Amino acid sequence: MFQMNPEQQRALDQDGHVLLTACPGSGKTRVLTARVIKGLAELSSTKRRVVALTFTNRATDEISSRLDALGVEQDSLWAGTIHAFALEWILRPYAPYEDRLRYGFRVADERYSEKVMDALKANHGEQFYFDVNTTRNRDGICANLNPCADAIAEEYFAHLRDEGMIDYDEILYYAYKLVIENEEIAETIGQIIELFCVDEIQDTQDLQYAIMAAIFRAARPTPTLFFVGDSDQCIYESLGAILKSPEEIAVDFGLDRITPLALSGNYRSTQRLIDYYRHLRPTCGPIRSLAPYADETGAITFQDKSIAKEDLPAVIADLINRSLAAGVSPNEICILAPQWQHVRVLGRSLAALLPDVDFDAPGLSPLHGQRENMWFKIARLLLTQPSASLYRTRSRWAREVRRELQELYACRLPEDVQTPRQLLRILNSLESDSLDGLEYLKTAFTQFLDRISVDITEADLLRVAEDEFFEHAETALARLGEDAFRDADYFRKLFRHPAGVVISTCHSVKGEEYDTVIAFGLLKGYVPHWKEIINQPEGLGDARASKLLFVVCSRAKRQLHLIAESGRYTKSHNEYVTTPLLAGIDYEYD
Repeated sequence: MFQMNPEQQRALDQDGHVLLTACPGSGKTRVLTARVIKGLAELSSTKRRVVALTFTNRATDEISSRLDALGVEQDSLWAGTIHAFALEWILRPYAPYEDRLRYGFRVADERYSEKVMDALKANHGEQFYFDVNTTRNRDGICANLNPCADAIAEEYFAHLRDEGMIDYDEILYYAYKLVIENEEIAETIGQIIELFCVDEIQDTQDLQYAIMAAIFRAARPTPTLFFVGDSDQCIYESLGAILKSPEEIAVDFGLDRITPLALSGNYRSTQRLIDYYRHLRPTCGPIRSLAPYADETGAITFQDKSIAKEDLPAVIADLINRSLAAGVSPNEICILAPQWQHVRVLGRSLAALLPDVDFDAPGLSPLHGQRENMWFKIARLLLTQPSASLYRTRSRWAREVRRELQELYACRLPEDVQTPRQLLRILNSLESDSLDGLEYLKTAFTQFLDRISVDITEADLLRVAEDEFFEHAETALARLGEDAFRDADYFRKLFRHPAGVVISTCHSVKGEEYDTVIAFGLLKGYVPHWKEIINQPEGLGDARASKLLFVVCSRAKRQLHLIAESGRYTKSHNEYVTTPLLAGIDYEYD
C-alpha cells in the first residue's frame, strides 16, 4: 500500500485510540490515509462507516484523491470537514427535533455573514474591523467584552432567524444541542461509525470536541479514535481552537487513556529551509530533512519593504515565470497572503498578467464557497473533463449526488439511474452551445432534471438550492467584474486537474506542500492580526505570528519567497510595518 518508516508503521499498527503528533513533512497524511484504508478493510459490517474529519475541503480532496489513485473503494468512507459532518449527519436528518430548525433552514456563507455584519457595525457607528464574536459556547453564549459588540451579535442572529438562516458557527452549536439533548441521536450516529479519524486536532474548537465526544460516549460499541496534529501549527486559537493534552482528550471522551505517539523527520523540505523556519518556533526541537534533495540550497528570499504594493503583481508574476522556466509544475507553486481580500485582488492581476498560466484560486472562482450546495456538485461533474485518470473521482462525486438527491431531496430516480455509472453517462451526454458559464449550467441543469424525471417546481428544497447557487454565482461574477470570468471555458478551467498555481490564504493551505511558496502581506496587523495585539496580553501577538509563519514557511520544499510590501496604510493613515518577529530574524537571505 505505502512504504512506511518504523514510526509511521507503529502508528498504523497501534491498537486502540491514538493521538499522533507529527511535525511538518513527517508523513501524517500518508499515515492518516493508510489508517483509513486499514479501517475500511476491517469494518465489521457493510452498514458501518469510517469517518475522516479534515480541517479544510482541500485536505478532504487530498485524502480522497490518494484513495482513488490506489483504487480503494470509498462507499463505506465519509470524509469532510466538521461543519459538513454536522450538516449531513446531524442537522439535516434531525432538524425537526430543534425548534429553530424545524421548518427548514439555509446556511449563510461567509460572504453573506460578512455583509450583514458590516452593515450592522456601520449602523452602530463602528468600523468594519470592530471585533464582534459570534461563536457560541456550550451554553449558547457569545462572549463579548464590549456591550456594543453584544448588541450587534444579537441583531445579527435576529437577522439570520428572520431569513431562516444559520451561519457556520451555529451549525456547530445546533449540532451540539441536538446530540446533547437527544441521546438517541448521538447513539444512532455512533452505532454507524467504527473508526473516527481527525486531522489537525490542535485546531479543534470546544464545541467540535463536544460533538465528537457526545457521539462517542453514546455509541455501543464505541468507535476507535485516531487523532493527528501538531501543537506548533495551532493557528486558529483566535477562533476558539483548543490544544488539549492526551489526558484532557481522554477525560472528554471518557477513556482510560489515549496512546500518544509521534512522527519525526521531514520528507518535504530542504535542511536549509527547515533550519530557517525553526527560527520561528525554536521550541519545536530539531528536525532532520529526509527528503532526497535534503542538501540542496534552494532559495530563501525576504523583500522587506523594498516592493511597493502596486508592484506586487509584476514581482510575483516574475517569480512564477522563473519557477516555471526551471521546470516546476504550475500546481507546485503557491501564492499566499493572510487575508482573502488581498488574495482576490492579486489573483485578478496575475490572471491578466499571465493569461497562459492556469490558476487554482478560490478568489477567482464564481462558484467559490458553494461546495455543500447540491448544484455545485452537479456543476463540478458537468465541468470536469471525463478521463480514465478521473473516472474513480467522478464516480465518487456521482455517487454522492445520487445519494443526496434521494436522501436529502426525496427525489425518486428512474430505473436507469440506479448506479453512479448511469448517472455519469447522463451527465456526460448533456449539451449546451452557450458560451456564458452560467447560461451553460442553466441549460445543462434543465436537461439533467428532464433526464432524471424530476419536476423542480414540485421539489422545493432543490429549487431553493438552485436559486441560491445562481444568486451566489452572479454576486461573485459582479465582484470579479470582468467578462472573461463568465466564459464557459473559464468555468471548465476551474476544474482542470491538476488545476494550476495555487493562490490562497495562509490558513487554507495547512497540511499542503509545494516546491515554491511565495507569501506576501507579512505585516503587523495582518500577521499577527490586530485583534491579537490590541487589548491583548503582551506577547500573544508574537506567539500567534510565530505559529502562522511556521506553517507558511514549512509548506515549501525548495524555494521560499517572503514579502513585506510597502504602501499599505491603516485607517489612521499610518503605514503598516513588517511583522516584528520576521524583521527580527538575522539571516543571510538569497
